[in-house]
Amino acid sequence: MNNERHLWQTLLDVEAPWTVTDCKENGGRRHDIWIGLETPRPWLGIVRARPVPGTRTLSWRHANFGAWQIHIHVQAPGTADLSRQPWAGEPDLPFTRALNERIFTFLREGCTLQSICTLLDLPITELWRLRYAMDSGRWGFDRTPAKRIAAHGSETDAGAAADPDVPDVADPVWVALLEGGRQLDIRVLGLKLLLSRLRAQFEMISDVEVRTLKLQELHRYFLKNKRLLAHELSQIRSE
Repeated sequence: MNNERHLWQTLLDVEAPWTVTDCKENGGRRHDIWIGLETPRPWLGIVRARPVPGTRTLSWRHANFGAWQIHIHVQAPGTADLSRQPWAGEPDLPFTRALNERIFTFLREGCTLQSICTLLDLPITELWRLRYAMDSGRWGFDRTPAKRIAAHGSETDAGAAADPDVPDVADPVWVALLEGGRQLDIRVLGLKLLLSRLRAQFEMISDVEVRTLKLQELHRYFLKNKRLLAHELSQIRSE
């Protein structure tokens, strides 16, 4: 393996039986990296990409390295398991798992899609594809390592200061509101529209972290508009 491919293998944490088979710089900022299966040949002292029948090429945008845009192209047979590889993603979605994790972090902090696009240098159309998959219950956040979920309740809205007028995001009232078990007399049209949208999404979503993202969205709305929502908050606090 030449030095450049070896460097990308290390940077992307590509491990056997996978190997970086090619890499190209396009326009100075874009780097395209190809990853495929390898076949050890100890008697020759070399490793070559393994030609496998039925191989297809899957492509994803990866997390940037500095100002470099990284595009991954994985040449894999249909039976290959890519579910634990940070440099791979879902076949019908645009980003690798490593980039999805960065995006999800910003979403948890309440960043808008446009600000995420600016921060991560992403096209808005691709980010909308991921957001739609989340909202429709087709995509869930990877639960590896499992300890992330166990600790998640304490970090669901770490950036928000405690407010005595608005129950904490971990309060069961928010789940009850989104599941429809808790009803409010709502006077604010914006809340009616938001609650209707979030309830429809919540019903389709089974992933724990994505559901938590919806709880945070509702919670932040109450925090930002608590004066306008005094009537609704009085009902919540009366429980």
